[in-house]
Amino acid sequence: MSFRTEIAIPPYDFGISHQDSIFSIGSCFAEAIGKRLQDNKFQTLSNPFGTIFNPISIFRLLKIALQIEQIDENLYIKNHEQVAYHYDFHSSWRDLEVDWLKTKITQKLSFISKFLEKSQFLLITFGTAWVYELKETGRIVANCHKMPASLFNKRLLCVDEILQDFESLQNILFDKKIILTVSPVRHLKDTLPLNAVSKSVLRLACHYLQEKYANVYYFPAFELINDDLRDYRFYAEDMLHINSQGEEYVWSKFTKACLHAKSQELIENWQKISARLAHQFFNKQTPTYQEFLQNTLKDLEKIATEIDVSAEIAHVQQLLSDSKPK
Repeated sequence: MSFRTEIAIPPYDFGISHQDSIFSIGSCFAEAIGKRLQDNKFQTLSNPFGTIFNPISIFRLLKIALQIEQIDENLYIKNHEQVAYHYDFHSSWRDLEVDWLKTKITQKLSFISKFLEKSQFLLITFGTAWVYELKETGRIVANCHKMPASLFNKRLLCVDEILQDFESLQNILFDKKIILTVSPVRHLKDTLPLNAVSKSVLRLACHYLQEKYANVYYFPAFELINDDLRDYRFYAEDMLHINSQGEEYVWSKFTKACLHAKSQELIENWQKISARLAHQFFNKQTPTYQEFLQNTLKDLEKIATEIDVSAEIAHVQQLLSDSKPK
């Protein structure tokens, strides 16, 4: 007898390999999956804009990176702490002067744009459909940067609004595989009933985008946590974010559904080597330690034809040199 409904995800009609480039953007859940891809030696740029929750702001940053839109010069501000921010960017994009921030953004965007252009896969995670817009202009902001609440209106995006804003983006991204997810992280500030409304809007938008565009796919991260696991033990202490065990479960489903079989095998091999690299020897002046390093080096050299382990090879070579009897 089964006491749980496990979600079976058939493999997609593509397979992400270690030779592919993957660009991740969106909520903190996008960062969690992006980091796991990075840790497993995929060519990944994970949430370079920082945590961005709503679809409109995510799309705007992609358009800026792809030079479809220009940065709105009117959205640079200084808050009560006299720190410079831009309403379209995360609070980690800041400086003491607006001109310095402009330079920083220009420099960062150059790298982000190049990586995005060469990426074969784009992983987008929507966090919330609730947005804050400037009362003066109606412009949706990515972050309020602790500016007075009186400057903003809070409202719920509608599905059509999300679909329409994606349209111009799709004209540029048609040659990339776009994987959409809805973050299972709960937004308690909106209240749980209104959080459910928000997630419903996002899920509907993902459904219609997937139905309309052949290069758009949906990965059910939200459903894996809420309908498959359905247990508070997979949440962090705040009962809002997903803990490492929950993330690992979603990651295991993602690897089987989205990754190429060869890359799944490479991950297994790399994890074994990575565990050995983390192993600590108390006595490093023994033949046993030298043999351990030699075997690890051989394994790294074997896998080096498939993934970039040049830093690890250099590290082990240095350890070998340091541990040789003087």
